[in-house]
Amino acid sequence: MDVVRSEIQALGGRVGIASIEGQGTTVAISLPLTLAVLEGMVVDVAGETVIVPTTALRETLRPDRADLHVIGSGEQVLAMRGALVPILDLGFSLGFRSHAKAPSGQVLLLVETEHGRRTALAVDDVHDQREVVIKGLQDNYGRIPGVAAATILGDGKIALIIDTDQVTGSSASRPDNAPLGLAAGA
Repeated sequence: MDVVRSEIQALGGRVGIASIEGQGTTVAISLPLTLAVLEGMVVDVAGETVIVPTTALRETLRPDRADLHVIGSGEQVLAMRGALVPILDLGFSLGFRSHAKAPSGQVLLLVETEHGRRTALAVDDVHDQREVVIKGLQDNYGRIPGVAAATILGDGKIALIIDTDQVTGSSASRPDNAPLGLAAGA
């Protein structure tokens, strides 16, 4: 425990221990917010590297053409286990591309919102899964639609951390699933 305490204090954090005889011991660890860590899937969308939090991720798949359908006014859906799951091109939704890309040939990340709604996020490629240090953006840039935070990857690239609830929830309320307008000039 002494080594753990020393390491946490070196990061600017605190460790507290409370013990009640016959009831147990509670260890509380407090780290600065700038050192919060998130497990995420590193993906590529329209040439940009972004992070999709694994807390919302349920499955990753490459769909068969037979499982892809167009319904209504052109909405792409995935037929999966007897249900139709809407497909959202993440690059288009974030404003990184001007038109939604066809989901065939893309990787689909099946995410579930905190309200149980499932959506398949279409991305161009999956790099890996890793823990990333969260850096808030709100103090410097205000609120950015569809983005929860950012991180700096090992190669020095900055990657946005996606707010999956906002991206999937806001897509239904936007006319014609218009992009959130993140990219410059959007």
